[in-house]
Amino acid sequence: MRIQNSLRNMFFGVAGQLITIMMGFIVRTVFIYTLGIEYVGIEGLFTSILLMLSLANLGFDTAMIYSLYKPLAEGEKYKIQALMNLYKKAYRIVGFVVLAIGLFLLPFLPYLINGKGPVENIQTIYILFLLQSAASYFFIYKQSILIADQRNHIVSKIHSAFIIISNSLQILLLVFVGSYILVLVTQLSFRVFENMYIAKKVDRLYPYLRGMNKAVLYGDEKKRLFQDLYSLFLYKISGAVINGTDNILISMFIGITVVGIYSNYLLLLSTLTTLLSYIFYSLTASVGNLIVQNNREKKYHIFRVIRFSNFWVYGLCSICLWVLLDPFISLWIGEQYLLGSIVVGIIILNFYTTGMQGASTTYRETTGLFKKGKYRPIIAAGLNLALSLILVRVIGLTGIFLGTIFSRLMVYFWYDPYIIYKYVFNRPLKEHFIKYVSYTFVVAGAGLITKLAANQIQTNHQTLTLLLMGMLCLTIPNLIFYLFFRNSKEFNYLSSVLRNLYQNKFLKTYSKKYHIQNEKS
Repeated sequence: MRIQNSLRNMFFGVAGQLITIMMGFIVRTVFIYTLGIEYVGIEGLFTSILLMLSLANLGFDTAMIYSLYKPLAEGEKYKIQALMNLYKKAYRIVGFVVLAIGLFLLPFLPYLINGKGPVENIQTIYILFLLQSAASYFFIYKQSILIADQRNHIVSKIHSAFIIISNSLQILLLVFVGSYILVLVTQLSFRVFENMYIAKKVDRLYPYLRGMNKAVLYGDEKKRLFQDLYSLFLYKISGAVINGTDNILISMFIGITVVGIYSNYLLLLSTLTTLLSYIFYSLTASVGNLIVQNNREKKYHIFRVIRFSNFWVYGLCSICLWVLLDPFISLWIGEQYLLGSIVVGIIILNFYTTGMQGASTTYRETTGLFKKGKYRPIIAAGLNLALSLILVRVIGLTGIFLGTIFSRLMVYFWYDPYIIYKYVFNRPLKEHFIKYVSYTFVVAGAGLITKLAANQIQTNHQTLTLLLMGMLCLTIPNLIFYLFFRNSKEFNYLSSVLRNLYQNKFLKTYSKKYHIQNEKS
């Protein structure tokens, strides 16, 4: 049942993300042509500021999901009630803290923007962004029980419906009214309605969470939870600094217009990353369930399979991005919105190294290894900020992204696998790095061959050229990966799983609908 739940979550997650991607591109295109690139830059800057404010979350989202695995598996309703009560109070506090800190930063906005642009009502725009971020904390905590219970496909279906309606209305407002303020009000309203709807759905699926109850955590359980939260907060700082400071630094040192240009690349990368995260994040609850139930060899075997999947998927996507990203941007909105090839290469390298951490991150979170090396994220965050500030003055935009990559490689690259191999697998770490290096060499070689082949394509139509390049990107890397790894245990395991699912006609069976009582493992 674990594999079926994972695949069901993947299917609806990917389908929902495809809808989000399609609608996102339409909205962004209309956005650029009706309001201009400066508004895109402002949106990117404020999104990054609010990502920094998400530090107030303290890592509750990860801690929630982790702490719910066992009581859900064992049917401990009282403990589930106690945990959800705690998180409800915590998230309300978080919402008010985010709002308060965000309002405190309001007078400092002019110092974060290099140069003057045609954007009006910047403070009003910022406040609407802030309200959208703060409001979500009052309802979103209930989604965690669906994720922990391997039911995040429910969230995906609801989110897809709201995205279609919300984005369609935003497009109409941009075309016929041209008001960014109204667009943001629409986003805020739909975000609140969506979270309220999901909360009510959770109450229907888990009736014991309805209304008021007096369930609380006591003693050691509460102490362990807060110890985990403290460690997760340190990871949260690192993630916010590494992922949230790029746009802020670009705005301060280079200009808001460049933030807008980079935001178009970031839109493509973030939608792809989110799409892939649905695939791999769908495995998280199943791995958490595996950690509780199975032996060390099984854990190690599944880790290798996930790592191999990370290599294949992120390696293929990195090659596709290297070959197709600039031609797509040029066809989509014009050559004036292109970044330099070196900058694009560094951005893609950042995408690849982040993706290759997936297996280690999944196991670190699902095994509860939050306290091991808990101050290491602070070191990573400090290194990222320091290196980016130094390098941006020396080599400009490229330096900001190099600072992000260097900080990740200097800290996370080696330590996450180290603690997993030591405390979960009890194995030497050498095997992991040998695999990582071999995978990376194969990706680099396949990417070079694909790039050289794609450069030979010359037609009179940009669209046809892009399609032919895309066909090469899907064919050459997959063929090379297959030739190198067709005899590996990881490849054979994945092949057997997919073959069994096909023979059992899982998707056809699911299309006839599962009853709710059959959804729980």
